[in-house]
Amino acid sequence: MQNKKFLLGLFVVLLSTLACEPVFAIGWEELLLLFILFAILLGPPLYRFFRRIEEFRKYKKKDQ
Repeated sequence: MQNKKFLLGLFVVLLSTLACEPVFAIGWEELLLLFILFAILLGPPLYRFFRRIEEFRKYKKKDQ
């Protein structure tokens, strides 16, 4: 019985989202802004992480 209620609720939510117009419309400018924001926030830590991985690989290769 619980599973039927869940499926019914999921069906109602699906129908209600299909009936409505989308609230958020994202254009190319917003996508570009998000990409730049992620690049600024995640770029330096990822760069340092990959640089440390490369140094670790060189260190391990040197030991062998």
